[in-house]
Amino acid sequence: MDTDPPSFAILPPAAPWRPIVAHVPHASAVIPPDVRAGILLDDDALARELLRLTDHDTDRLFAWLGGLGATTLLNGRSRLVVDPERFPDDADEPMAAVGQGAVYARTTDGRPLRTPDEAARAALLARYFVPYHAALTALVEEALERAGACLVIDCHSFATVPLPSEPDQASNRPDICIGTDAFHTPGALVVRLRDAFEGEGFRVAVDRPFAGTMVPLRWCRRDARVRSVMLEIRRGLYADEATGQPVPAFDDVATCLGRAVRLAIA
Repeated sequence: MDTDPPSFAILPPAAPWRPIVAHVPHASAVIPPDVRAGILLDDDALARELLRLTDHDTDRLFAWLGGLGATTLLNGRSRLVVDPERFPDDADEPMAAVGQGAVYARTTDGRPLRTPDEAARAALLARYFVPYHAALTALVEEALERAGACLVIDCHSFATVPLPSEPDQASNRPDICIGTDAFHTPGALVVRLRDAFEGEGFRVAVDRPFAGTMVPLRWCRRDARVRSVMLEIRRGLYADEATGQPVPAFDDVATCLGRAVRLAIA
């Protein structure tokens, strides 16, 4: 049975509740043994793929959001199990073109990751994707009921050197990427975040190298009460990208991030 650890965790706020949901989908490298059995890579190749694709320690990097009153949804599974940031239907998901839809079929460098099996794919979505998104939907719904609005902060990191599967291959990557949605991300919030991050000395880009942000499907492009913004942090700022381990500057980076976001959403 797949019960240890739980497939996701909901972390209550560490300060008075606010209608903010912190979404941390890619921090885990956990792959249950039965799911591992369906992955074609040997252990060394799988370890390299996990190193590239895991948003290492983003649960800790964004932990200060709890102190802003946010409730956090933390994925306890690797994105190589299922990726909750993708659309479940490959026809709707641009990354499916490189084999990285909700259930990855190919590695970052295009090698086969799984043997094509629609029944196995459907089972993974039912087991992980559906309950995860039900939890996210419930958190947003609670915020709407209690406060009439909700802000989703979508928390990520990205590699300094573009992965082969990524659409944006430009080498001059910023320190922070603010990802937006034209319907759900207020322009004034983007300006405040950009100014606050730049005030901390970070180089900032909007929708580069990644665009978009998480919005539960129930409200996507339908209800502007649900606001959302994605924060992508260049991994080399806080981690050794050869190992995934935090560097001495980790705490300082986290403090600067928290101070900037607190200023922007006060």
